[in-house]
Amino acid sequence: MYLFAALAAIIGSVAGIILAARTKKADGVVYGKLDKLGRITNLVLIPVYIVLALYVTAVSMFMEPEYDGILGVLGWIACFIMASAPMFCGLGLGYSVSLRKKGKSKLSFLAQFSGVVSCALSIGLFMLLYDNLLSSLN
Repeated sequence: MYLFAALAAIIGSVAGIILAARTKKADGVVYGKLDKLGRITNLVLIPVYIVLALYVTAVSMFMEPEYDGILGVLGWIACFIMASAPMFCGLGLGYSVSLRKKGKSKLSFLAQFSGVVSCALSIGLFMLLYDNLLSSLN
């Protein structure tokens, strides 16, 4: 599952960069205080997201469903949800830049935190499901 998490992180980063680069600034958009704060927050979140993505990728090495049948399917779904969290780090930053260029300051500011939310959800699900639905190390 860690290979999927690493691939999701790469795809999310590349897609976020493409999304941010291809969006043109709308006519008449004036950046306000929230936009300037969003720029600073984007720069601060880049190293945070790198560390979080590496952590979630490392945790995904321990994700494997415990059971077969319907519980195994639920385990695989949970594993894919948890391993796809690094993808939202890059996509959230790219979408934030894209929305800022379109003049949507509030949505832009909120979108940049989607990576934090997805990584927190991933870690919380792992702590909740480890040794229950997911197999343990022993």
